[in-house]
Amino acid sequence: MTTWTNVSDVIMTLRKRWSTGSYLSDYAGNVTWTPIELPVKAPTASELLDQFGEAVRWAEVFQRDSHTGRGAERFSITYRALKGKNLGSNSVPARVRIESFEQLCALIGTQREVRSLDDILTQTTGTIPSLVPWVVAHPLRAVAHQNIWGDVLATVTWVVASDTEDVYLRQIDVEGIDTKFVDHNRKLLDELLSVVLPSHRIDPDYSAADFARRFGFKPKPSYTRLRLLNPQPQFPKEISEVTLRTDELVHLELVADTIFVIENEITYLAFPSVPNAVVVFGSGFGLAGLQEIPWMDSRDIVYWGDIDTHGFDILSRLRTRFAHVRSIMMDHQTLLAHSRQWVTEPSPTTRALPNLDDAENALYHNLIEDRYGHAVRLEQERVRFSWLNEALKPWGVSGF
Repeated sequence: MTTWTNVSDVIMTLRKRWSTGSYLSDYAGNVTWTPIELPVKAPTASELLDQFGEAVRWAEVFQRDSHTGRGAERFSITYRALKGKNLGSNSVPARVRIESFEQLCALIGTQREVRSLDDILTQTTGTIPSLVPWVVAHPLRAVAHQNIWGDVLATVTWVVASDTEDVYLRQIDVEGIDTKFVDHNRKLLDELLSVVLPSHRIDPDYSAADFARRFGFKPKPSYTRLRLLNPQPQFPKEISEVTLRTDELVHLELVADTIFVIENEITYLAFPSVPNAVVVFGSGFGLAGLQEIPWMDSRDIVYWGDIDTHGFDILSRLRTRFAHVRSIMMDHQTLLAHSRQWVTEPSPTTRALPNLDDAENALYHNLIEDRYGHAVRLEQERVRFSWLNEALKPWGVSGF
């Protein structure tokens, strides 16, 4: 079996180069064409001597395949002389040359992509000319979205012309466009909007994953779920639990000395009655919304989360805004007292947590260093309820 170059090898090499987008980018940018030359692996003198008949057939096929069935040249061939003892003078293909962009496209079958790009450039030039350089730089990405390019341009045009501050994504008013379209194409829309929008309309703190916040739309509100352990004057006495928009909770100052932040839902629901207190269902890193509530600064905030690396991460983040937060049952004693309930934390973090106290930080490092075992985790719901009641005695809880 020979390893001499055949036309399919040439086509494969050119398609690989095409996939970088450079040829199409040069075409879109009207860059002067430079002919492409590729080397050909042909028979050596010894191979020609040993396999003369096979070499002749290879050369004939290679020459034949350099033209279409109708005789049009697909590429030109440069030959080199091959001489040797008992061989005489022979010529074998040395290089192939692609003379034009059109010849390249015909050879590797990319004419449809070129027509699609032409259509995209026409649409873009007529709608948002400032995006033409992006298309030139990313032609294959543009072509991949050719079927929806008109809708993409219409969406970008609407966003550029609209005050998005007081509208949700759902309110984008373009025919055929809905929130699913935006969500499915948010990476592309992000790139295009980042080109045409002024910097003050793009929030660099958010990525395309949070498209609404990045481009100034009204985000979906966050909600805070809380249990009223004591009657509150703002609610009928029969109401023991409410869920409120966090931005509206800012204006509802609750009568409570202590706010307990709890991660596990069942523990939150079963939390003992504590005088002058409220229990907030924290739901992990969703606690960020609480940072907007100013009246919490004057309350005793007590956090109880899982004893694992992410539990301490949440605690540290909460203290970034509320430095006075205390933790309960996130200590060495609680962990060791419940060793039979340990499980494995799926993806521990090892990031530095600057807002832990000395005891918390020591336990955190013991966890990340696997001092107790691999990725040890004590989930909140696995802590005995009697242990919880004992921990709440300083707040007036006497137990069952």
